Amino acid sequence: MRKFTPLLILLSFLFYCTQEEGPTMVDVVDLIPQNDEISGWTRDGAMDIAENETQLWDLINGEGVVYVDHGFVKCAFQDFVGDVLGNQRSLLLRVFDMGDTLNAYAVYHDSRIETGVEVPWTESGHAGIEARIESSVLYHKIEFWEERFHIEITIDDGSPEALNIAKLFALNVSDAINRLTGDPEN
Repeated sequence: MRKFTPLLILLSFLFYCTQEEGPTMVDVVDLIPQNDEISGWTRDGAMDIAENETQLWDLINGEGVVYVDHGFVKCAFQDFVGDVLGNQRSLLLRVFDMGDTLNAYAVYHDSRIETGVEVPWTESGHAGIEARIESSVLYHKIEFWEERFHIEITIDDGSPEALNIAKLFALNVSDAINRLTGDPEN
């Protein structure tokens, strides 16, 4: 048996090193669209990233409690600028890694941040496992969760055209999650 122990260790090491990258290897930064990935929309300023509670508090102060309570791992926030009906508009994309699907589900359903109306996007694809939209004359906000991620998209325009832009961002992030986690079914 002693002769086989080094061989077993070597085989175990090789197996470990050759495993494919799984869902735990996806970084929130990789889910943020590049410039013009959504046509006409470019990043505005540096990406804000938080990898611990202190950094999260610095970004969103008291709002961070909800995410910390549900297993916050990391987040990335990116502002974008683009055109809606001839007017320059801003869009904020916030992607939270909650560690696992149960935590992402819990954040989405936490009454401290739960607003908007649930939407099924079956007619033209969908973003996330569950999604909701909050709208006013001033803005649209889309929230959804997928895999271990909670995503929020807010555009500073309440028009139907602006909502379509926000949906494009949601679908883009959802597709990136599915592509990077290897889950094409969602």
